[in-house]
Amino acid sequence: MKKSKAFFSKEGTVLVSFLLMGLIVGIQHYFMGPKYYNNYLIFRQSFVHLLAGTNPYVEYPAEYFDIFLYHPSFCLFFSPFSYLPIWLGMPLWTAGSALVLFYAIRQLPVTYSQKLFCWWFVFLEVVFALHYQQTNPLIIALGLLTFAFLEKGKMGWAALFPLLAFCIKGYGLIFAGMFLFYPRPWRYIFSSLGWLLILTFLPLPLLGWSRFVEVYQQWMACLQADYKVNYGFSIMGLIKLVQPTFEAVGKVQVVGLLLLALTWGLYFLKSLYRPLDLATRLSLLAYLCLWVILFNHAAEAQTYIIAIQGAALYILLEKEKRPRWAYTCAVLVVLLAIFPATDLCPPLWRREFFYPYLMKVIPCTLIWFVLQFELISRGLQQRKYRTPENQPSYSLL
Repeated sequence: MKKSKAFFSKEGTVLVSFLLMGLIVGIQHYFMGPKYYNNYLIFRQSFVHLLAGTNPYVEYPAEYFDIFLYHPSFCLFFSPFSYLPIWLGMPLWTAGSALVLFYAIRQLPVTYSQKLFCWWFVFLEVVFALHYQQTNPLIIALGLLTFAFLEKGKMGWAALFPLLAFCIKGYGLIFAGMFLFYPRPWRYIFSSLGWLLILTFLPLPLLGWSRFVEVYQQWMACLQADYKVNYGFSIMGLIKLVQPTFEAVGKVQVVGLLLLALTWGLYFLKSLYRPLDLATRLSLLAYLCLWVILFNHAAEAQTYIIAIQGAALYILLEKEKRPRWAYTCAVLVVLLAIFPATDLCPPLWRREFFYPYLMKVIPCTLIWFVLQFELISRGLQQRKYRTPENQPSYSLL
C-alpha cells in the first residue's frame, strides 16, 4: 500500500498519466471514426476555410456537423494541426491539452501535496472533456496560469493568458478580473491593451485588409445568429427543473453578475488597505471557476472541468480549516459530478438520472453558494491598514 501511494505521489507518474491519457483518447477516437472527432474537424478545417477565402462561420455538412464559433485568431493557432494527418494531429491535440493543464496546476503557488490533490481530483474530468476534443482544459489552464503569473508579479505575461482564453471562448476573459487584487494594475491594463491589439490583428498579414474585415464581420454575424435562450448545465437549468415554467434566464444571470461585482468590489477595497492573503486570492480564483460555468446558459457537461477545478481549490483550502466539510464536498463532487462521466457509471443511470436531473450541477452550486456567503461575510469585516509585513509575496512555494 505504501509503495503504491509513493508511486502515485511522484510528479513523473502524474505527468506520464496525463500524457498517456491524452494520447489514448486521441487514438481511440481516430479509430472510432469522424463522428467521434467532429470537434477536432471543426477546429482543423477553420484554417483551411480561412485560407481558401470561404466563410469559416457557416455550416459545411460534407466535412462536419455544427459550426465554428471561435475568434479568427484561433484559426491561426490551430493551423499546425490543419497540415498534420488526422491520425497524428488528434492525439497530439488531446495529449497537448492535457499537458498544458498539468503544467498550469504545477505553477500554482501551493504545496506539492495540494498540487497532487488537484492533479488527481480533476484527472477523470479531463479524460471526459478530451473525449469531446474540447478546448475547456485549455480554458481552465489559461485561467490558472493567469493567477500563477500574477502571483509571480509577471504582469505582462499574466495579461496574455485570459486574452488567449478569450480567443478560444469569450468567457475565458473572466480570469482577467484577478488583476485587481495585485500591485501595479496599470501595468496589467497596458499589457492587456498591447496583447489585445496583437491578437486582434494577427490574421491581417495573412488575409489582407478587406478579407480581414470580412472575416470579423462573419464572426460577429455568426455569434449573433447562434445566440438562443438556453438553460444548460447551470443554475438556470436547476431552476427550470424545479419550476418548469421558468424562463427568466437573463434575470438570474444579472443577479449572478451583481453578486460577482459585489464580491470583487469588496475585496478590491480591502486590497487597497491591506494585501489579500494567498488563501483569499485562491478562494477568489475558485469562485471565478465555479461562477463562470454555473451562470453560463450554454454550459454543457464537458465544460465542467473548469468548475471541478474550482471545487478542487475550494476543497484543498477548506481541508485546512474544516476537514469534515471538505471531505463531504469532495465526496459529493466525485459521486454526482465526476462518477457519471466514467465507464463505471451504467449508461442507463447516466441517461435517465444523472444528466436529465443535472446532478453534475448540484455539488458545484452548493460549493459556490457556501463560498459566496463566506466571501461576502469576510469581505464585510472591518478593513485594516496596509502594513509592510503584509505585502504580497510572488515566490511560488
